[in-house]
Formats: sequence, C-alpha cells, structure tokens
Amino acid sequence: MNKLLELKKSFHEAPGQRGGSQPRLKKNRSVRADKVDQIIIEIENILNEWQGRDSLISNILLEIVYTEIVAKSNRISAMFKNGSLAPNQEIVGARFKEDPPGQKRHVITYYVARKAIQETISNLQKVSSVIKESFKGEIFSTGLQELTSQKKKIDLHGLSISKFGLLVVDLSYVAEIDSPESNLSASEAMLINLYDLHQGKQSRQDTQNLLAALGIPTREQDFLNATTLLLTKDKAQILFDKAPYLVAMKTKDFSNYHLEVQQKSTDTLPRLPKVGNEPTIGVIDTNCYGEDYFGDWVEIHNEVDEKIQKRSKHGTEVSSLIVAGPMYNPDLDDGCGFFKVRHFGVMQNGKNSSFTIIKSIQKIIRENRDIKVWNLSLGSPYEIKENFISPEGAILDQLQNQYDDIIFVIAGTNLTKEQEKTGAFIGAPADSLNSLVVSSVTRTNKPADYDRHGPVLSFFEKPDVAYYGGDETSLIKVFDSSWASRVQGTSFAAPWIARKMSYLMQVVGLSREQAKALLIDSAVKWNQPVNDPNHLLGHGVVPIKITDILNVPKDEIRFMVSGSASSYSTYSDGIPLPLTNGKFPYVARATLAYFPKCSRNQGVDYTNTELDLHFGRIKGNNIKSINNNRQANPTIENIPERAARKQQRKWDNIKIIQEAFTERTKPRANYQDGLWEIKLLSKERLNSSKKHPLKFALVVTFKNINGDNLIEIFKQQCRMRGWIVNEIDLEERIKVNAEAQTEIEWDD
Repeated sequence: MNKLLELKKSFHEAPGQRGGSQPRLKKNRSVRADKVDQIIIEIENILNEWQGRDSLISNILLEIVYTEIVAKSNRISAMFKNGSLAPNQEIVGARFKEDPPGQKRHVITYYVARKAIQETISNLQKVSSVIKESFKGEIFSTGLQELTSQKKKIDLHGLSISKFGLLVVDLSYVAEIDSPESNLSASEAMLINLYDLHQGKQSRQDTQNLLAALGIPTREQDFLNATTLLLTKDKAQILFDKAPYLVAMKTKDFSNYHLEVQQKSTDTLPRLPKVGNEPTIGVIDTNCYGEDYFGDWVEIHNEVDEKIQKRSKHGTEVSSLIVAGPMYNPDLDDGCGFFKVRHFGVMQNGKNSSFTIIKSIQKIIRENRDIKVWNLSLGSPYEIKENFISPEGAILDQLQNQYDDIIFVIAGTNLTKEQEKTGAFIGAPADSLNSLVVSSVTRTNKPADYDRHGPVLSFFEKPDVAYYGGDETSLIKVFDSSWASRVQGTSFAAPWIARKMSYLMQVVGLSREQAKALLIDSAVKWNQPVNDPNHLLGHGVVPIKITDILNVPKDEIRFMVSGSASSYSTYSDGIPLPLTNGKFPYVARATLAYFPKCSRNQGVDYTNTELDLHFGRIKGNNIKSINNNRQANPTIENIPERAARKQQRKWDNIKIIQEAFTERTKPRANYQDGLWEIKLLSKERLNSSKKHPLKFALVVTFKNINGDNLIEIFKQQCRMRGWIVNEIDLEERIKVNAEAQTEIEWDD
C-alpha cells in the first residue's frame, strides 16, 4: 500500500476581469412587443394592488417568474434598478416552480421601491414602441447586435443603446411578474421567517417594530435570528390576516421524534478500559444514563426532565457506540480505538419544540468550543421543504460558518411506518449542507429498508455518505443504560462516521475540510456514478477500516492540497506526473470540500459562494479539465444554468469530478512537461462588496491504468518543483498526538 500524501505550496491569486461588452440576446431568444405589453400590465396590476394596502413597509414585494433556472448573470439587471442599487441587491427570496411539469423555473422575489417600478413601466413602454416601430413587433439577436454595434440607427425614445439592450435581455428571461402568494393559516405554534427588507442588515429591533405595528408583541427570546422567530398560533394568525405578504417561510414548531425500535439482548457487555488521552466527541440527543458503566468516558449534561418509566434509551445507545462501538461489534472494528463523549440531553421521545432544540444547540456550541466534532442522531419525521432549508439545518450551517473548526455529523433520518410504502425525503436537520449526513446500508452495501432520500432543494446531494446502521439480519449492538440491546437505524450509522471524523481531525491532525473531503472521497468507487441517482447512499459507502482511508492501493497516487480562496481566481503551480512512453498512464479523480456562508432567506439559492473547480492537464495557457468544464471559457456562449448545476455541480459545496476507468482506457497525451494544474474560480451569489477568504480542501487521486507504482518518482518530481511533500504516516501521527496530550509535571 502507498501512503496518502499532503502537498504544500502557496496558491496564486488573480482578480477577475470586469466585463464591458454590449448586451447580447442568445441566438435562440427573441422579445415580442406584445409580451412586453403583457409584462407592463402585470406590473401595473401589482402597483394597483399595493395602493390599497397600508404603509407598513415602504417598498413593494413582487415575484419574477423566469423562463428557466437562471444564472446570476441572466437575472434582471436593468428592470427595477433603483439608482445605484442593483436588482440583485433587492432579492429577498428564491424558489423553483415546475411549469410545465418536469421543467423547473426560477421564481425570485424582489423588494422594490415604487419609484423604480414606475420608472421601469415607463422604460418598458418605450421598449415596446421601439420593437413595434423598428423591428416589426419582434427583436432577435441579430437585430439587437446591429443596434449595439451601431450598424442600425433608430429612434430609441430617449433610451440609450445600452439601456435598451439591457432591458431587452432582461425581458428575454422573464416569463411573468406577480405578487407573492399570501394564502396562509396557522394551526399551531409556528417558526416564521420574514422577508429581510434591509438588504441583509435587518435587525431584531427592526422586526420587533414591524410586528408591533401589527399588534403582535414579541420578546428577545422569541428570536432565532433577526428575521426568524417563534409565534404562538394566535400571533401567527394575526400576522397571516394582516400582512401575509411579509412571510417568506413558515414551518411547524413541533416535531414528533419516534426513535428506533430496539431488541433486548442477553449478551453481557465487556467492561470499559481506563480513560486515557482519547479525543472527545460532542453528542446532542436524548438524555444519557448509565453513569456507573460509562464512568469517566461520558460527561453527562441531561437537560430534559424525564419520568423514569418514560426514559428514552436512544441517547445512551448513541454515546455507547461512539465510546466503544468496535468493542461491541468486532466486525465493524474501525481501528480508531475509544472516544470520550460530552453528552447533552435536549430532547425526548415524542413531541419536541424545534425552536427549543435549536436554541439549546446554539448555546451548547457557543459554550463548548473545545469540541470539534458533534454527532446529531436526531431528526424530524416530516419531509424537508422543496424550496427552503429547515430552520434547524440553517442554524447548523450558520454555526459551521461562524466557527471554522467544527463539523456536525448527522443521521439521515428514518422512514416512519406511514412512509415505508412510498418512501420519503430526509427530515430536518439532515438538510444542513455544511454537515456530513449519513444514511445506512446493509452488510451487503444495499440501502437499508428505513433509509430516506434526498436531494435537498432539488439539487444538493444528501445524504453525503452511507455506513452500517444495522438491518434485520445484522443488528448493531449497543449499551442502553442497563443491558445490551440490538438496534438499527441511521442514528447508529452516524456515530461510526463521527468517530472517523474525530480521528482524522484530532489524531491525524487534518482540518475539517480535509477530513470531510477525504471521507467522502473514500466512499467513491471508480466504476460507479459519483452521485447516487436514487439519492439514498450519497456518494457511496465509507470503508470500515481507517487504514483503508489513509492508505492507497499501489497503483494509485493520492494527495491532499488545501488553501484559502480570497480572490476570483486561486490556482496552483504545475503538479508533475511521471510519464510512461511520453504519455499519462492515469485516470484521475478530485474531491473538493468547503464550508460556504449560506442564506436561508435566499430560498433555493442557498449557498452564497461558488468555487468552480478546474483540474486537468495544462495545455498552453488553459487547463484541459477532466470533466470538460467550460464555464470560464470566453470563446463559448454561457452554459445554461441547469446544465452547469447538473454537470459541474455549480453552487454545490461538495464537488467530485472523475474520469471513467474501463478496460479500453488508454494513456492521455502530454501537452506541457507532464504538468497538471488546479484552479478555483470564486463567484458570489449576492452583490457583496466585502469578500471573505474561504477555506477549501481537495483530495486528488491518480490511478495508473497499467497497474504500475510510480509514487516515489512523483514525490521526487514534486519536490524538484518546490512542492513540500508530507506522507500521512499513521503511526507517526499517533505518536505525535500522544506526546502533545502528555501532561508535563514540573519539579518544585
């Protein structure tokens, strides 16, 4: 076996080039004057509708239904522009709409000043007149190009050529404009998310003042953040009756957590050894019992008052797996040893308040910053929403962005009895994008009968990976506070991955980005799709042994690189690969992981930052990417957003690109000194003037198609080009970690 490598060398950065080209219609698009007239009528109807409303808010909320899933560059840029405030800065929500069935479109909500709306109506009237007078009622790409290149001179009714062109391009992507839906009712306490009407700067006080004007008093403790709060049924109904248009999202506060069925076992449990310098994993679950058995292995903080006869054993079972899973289940011995646990009991079996659980998690994370890996084997039976992330998932994503050294490992949630026949989407908080979400498989690597599926927001791959959580033929053995039990469920798959994550971070010394990328990469197989088409297993099943993650077959070269993207372009120096007969005898794979800031109020456009991965052989001044990524190619017309998301995983925080490996695979041509390059292009979804560095990690694998082991030549060539090459030697890392944990006693 070869060892996993870590390559180190500073990445280069370069700013993006500001575009100054003239507006262009795509070749297959046109704009008809009668369509423009219809859009004008729709906007006027919205204005009239808002005339009858009180002046609770100063601007107007409207929805644009686009013709397709649109890239940021294809959203409106001239319509509703308010002085220096670009339309993109007026966005307060986004969702998908299927019309016709099977064809998704963007529906984006804007908060627009009345003055900008009136100006847009005036401008569109001029556009309509120009199209009727000079383009026979319909303008095509050739007609607009003749105008912008000044080959054709016409009366634009006071509009500049640029303004007219931008409005025409905007209209080519707009299907219709309407007011947001506002037919709402409250049946119980609700978690309400209001539109952010201050361009991301709305404060809790702003929201409190707004609700007070409606006769809805609120307290500081009612809020999760500036725009998300808990309202009683009566208060929610007042809001829905008086100002339903303010509501961006709503969810039930209460979830019934029906925990996994267990089977009592007559097996005896071995005693735990004495505690040493093992890493500590945080567990947030039901209460934990069994202090006499766990001793110093589990630090217990039970925050739920449970009657003895109603005690849930779930939390105890989860923590027992983290502490000593391999001791109870020798066939799943991962080689990671034992772990300590800091356990927080915040929920009970049955009805729980999502709001209370979220507040508890926020407080626990804030007060326990020494814990880096958190296991959450809890989840809602309700399916996630199609167009927005759950409040629980959003809070976990926010915490992982706020604290850049923690990660949550989350169970993928189980099917209820009612869902077994039809299947179901995963439940909160398993829709957290930055977290590592785990589903369950049988010992033959088939999806467990109780697995729920993704994707999240119609796009993001969840769960991330799968592991062994037990099935009818092979249950998982746990300690349940008084005896051994045998269980099954995604709750008992996640702890095994939490163990591996903690081991990689706290023993091997990897960053969370490296550890997450490595675990996901370990699940990917050469001859399988990198994304599960059924969305049950994520990217695959993680190997049992930690050594199978850290060691590499002899015919493979695997290395990690990591850095921080703070400019538009972040790129590496050339990475040299050994050649055979002047060619590359390899197929390649790359797995990228990063933890972006997310915005729940942006709906389906949830992640704020995109890192566009380009990886492949250097050819002249370009990279011949292994997945034919052409997004940054200036000679190619913009790739449709739908295709970029599907093929290049645009806006996804996990990207896996891989070449096919078959018996017919042949060596690749060498274009430039045997060099490969990594380039990341950073794009911001929102118009942010301040760009924050974003950490990333990339795991790269080269498989030699001839079965040759060329890793020593690779290491030598990398060092000659200035790369620092470190081997991930497990025994050495364990020794270093043990020495770091040793307490030094000073003589008096």
